[in-house]
Order: sequence, then structure tokens, then C-alpha cells
Amino acid sequence: MSLLLLALVVLAAAPATAAEPTPGECSGAGGASPSRCLYRSMLPSAGLVAECESDARCRVGYYAGSPTKATWLAPPRGLATLPKPQVIWHSATFAEARFDCGRPCSVSYFFEARRRFISQPRWFVLDVDLRRQLLAAAEERALVVRQIFSGREVARIERPWSQAAWLGDVVTTLRFDPDGRLSFTWLRGSERAPVSERVSIPSIPR
Repeated sequence: MSLLLLALVVLAAAPATAAEPTPGECSGAGGASPSRCLYRSMLPSAGLVAECESDARCRVGYYAGSPTKATWLAPPRGLATLPKPQVIWHSATFAEARFDCGRPCSVSYFFEARRRFISQPRWFVLDVDLRRQLLAAAEERALVVRQIFSGREVARIERPWSQAAWLGDVVTTLRFDPDGRLSFTWLRGSERAPVSERVSIPSIPR
């Protein structure tokens, strides 16, 4: 195995040190003006592209080869068009394109560059377990963990949460730990008392 190929394998397997949005390589002013942004993976000629009339009106897709021949995402139900994404590279080849659809609404698509997989839209994503390809999301009054690409539910967590318009307002911290457990702090009942938990999460539906 060449040193370059070995480096790509190691980078693809390792999670990013911090899941922060990548600004992309952009041309055009953006804002109310047109722009075009590339979000490249570490694989040659693979990544995401956003072509925008304005930051509120874009077409977004993934490419493997030329960015001019992208496969475009269909906006999810309820959105006429996609805004400019925030792209988070959870690893060198695994991206999340997150779209703001008005607080607290957000929707994410996940892209796996090596296999050219793209997920269905996933709503209200709070964190990602890259190693097991799971996500945790706020779904009405429950925390739900799903497989990213199949969407199958592997865990559902319900508690006597404090009242809030959105569950994310009372789940104050949440993360997947390296051992596969989910750590989170939530506010309980009318007293809004903080409660911290670590719960085991399976990899497949029970």
C-alpha cells in the first residue's frame, strides 16, 4: 500500500478533532448575490457543491469527478428550496450538510465520499457517532437515535422533560462518547432541575 493511500485510509477512519463547519472554496459575493462553493473531501474529485442565487436560495449536491456534473439534492418536504448549507466534515470523507430552516428547525444530509452514499433528510440532528454511523435527534418529546443511512431507530429516550417549545431547549448538552454511550444533561419538570445521564446505545435495532 502506498504512503498516500495509507494516509487517506487513516484520515477517513479518524473523526475530526472538532465538528465545526467548513467555509468552503467560494466565488461570488454571497448574501443577496450569487455564489458558488465547493466543499472538498480528502478523496480526489469528491465532495459537495452549492450554487446559490442568494444565501436563501441554492441548489446543493454531491459530486464524484467533476463538480459541474453534481447530483443535486431534492429539498425535503416543507421546503421549496434549500438555503446555503453549513458543511461539517466529521472525518476526511464523511460530511454533514446542515440547513437552517428557521429556529429551531434544521435538516441535515450526510455524504460518504468513498462509497458515494447520500442520506435522506434527517431533522433536528444533535450529534453524530461517526464510528457506528448513528445520529441523535430531537423528535417531538423524545431523543431518538437512528442509523444515519437507513434511518432505522435504535434507541428512544423519553423523560419528564421541562416544558419547552423545542426539546433542544431543555437538553442542554449531548454527545456520543468514544465507548458508544450517549451522555446528556436535561432539565426536569417545572423545577427545571438539571439531570446528567450516560446511557448505552445499541448499534442496531433491538
